[in-house]
Amino acid sequence: MNTACRFLEWDSQFFGCRIGRYERNILSPADLPEIDRWCQAARIDCLYFLADGSSQESVVTAECAGFGFKDLRMTYEWRASVGARGIDPRVGAKVRVRAYVESDLPEVVRIARSAHTDTRFFFDTRFDRARAASLYETWIRQACGGEAEAVFVGESAGVPAGYLSCHLTAPAAGRIGLAAVDRQQHGHGIGRAMIDRALRWFLDHDVNEIAVVTQGRNVAAHRFYQSAGFLTKSVECWYHKWFT
Repeated sequence: MNTACRFLEWDSQFFGCRIGRYERNILSPADLPEIDRWCQAARIDCLYFLADGSSQESVVTAECAGFGFKDLRMTYEWRASVGARGIDPRVGAKVRVRAYVESDLPEVVRIARSAHTDTRFFFDTRFDRARAASLYETWIRQACGGEAEAVFVGESAGVPAGYLSCHLTAPAAGRIGLAAVDRQQHGHGIGRAMIDRALRWFLDHDVNEIAVVTQGRNVAAHRFYQSAGFLTKSVECWYHKWFT
């Protein structure tokens, strides 16, 4: 049995097909026979592979073996400097950020269903679009339900217009989870205000290393995080291989 592959029960139940993941980030031709045997024995429909973007052999092997490229996974990192207290947001007069409350859920869910369409689950046309939208609705519900240590909501004129979740991953490290702004509210500084609030929250909890992941095709997100002082930490390639 190939221990480098793992059956993803949650993903499989959610999408209604059997999904697995090859858990190493390096792939060579010698690995392929064992992977194929495991997938056949486990009756896998789709296998995920997250490749080290600097490994030419992994990329060539994956593409020659029938894996389809679906996304670049860009990880950014923010490190606090001495005395740093977040960024100075440039926001509109009607914008404010506060902690999530239960009454925000309908608007937060509405934003989540349409804000993440540049992800690999939308780019891979084998996944149903409605289910892909529901995926991010499910994730933000879970974050708001307690999986995140904090969720902040950005308001415009008193109406929820964005969200950002904060997670603690180690004593001095954390990550930003899901973050989005209503498409109709872009350009008002809501994202800047939320990231400033998040950085201050992390610093107040003695966290000075903060990571965030975004899609390679999300140019606006790259510019946004770079402007907030985040630097590129890693570049990885998402591949999906379908057997059915």
